[in-house]
Amino acid sequence: MHDLDHLHEDETVAAVRTRGPLPLPLEGWDQASVWGWDEAIGSLYACLRRNIDDQAPAIQIGPDDYTPAITCDTTLAQHIAMAADCDLGAVLMALDDASGLNDEDDAPADHEGGTVVTMTEGYGLPK
Repeated sequence: MHDLDHLHEDETVAAVRTRGPLPLPLEGWDQASVWGWDEAIGSLYACLRRNIDDQAPAIQIGPDDYTPAITCDTTLAQHIAMAADCDLGAVLMALDDASGLNDEDDAPADHEGGTVVTMTEGYGLPK
């Protein structure tokens, strides 16, 4: 795994651990689905409920007899994508949105590049 990927996963887990259970803004599943970190078992989890199936039992994703603890967002996203029959990229984006990692107004993290340019009247970029 690439170091930046690992840092990103740590940020996602840290964000959900700090904020508690979060809604899952995934199209078709966004009205009652949640995800979070269960401190007692040391794992991410998700509780999925399709918008149109308010009477159907929720899909529970988390560790069990056959699934070890889920400690990174990519693994949780893969489980959600399979259960919800949707695109992995859409799930990753939804997790990032919910955890606040897609907020464009946020300053870049320490490991991300960022440049601030201030233009003053009378000055310009060299040609």
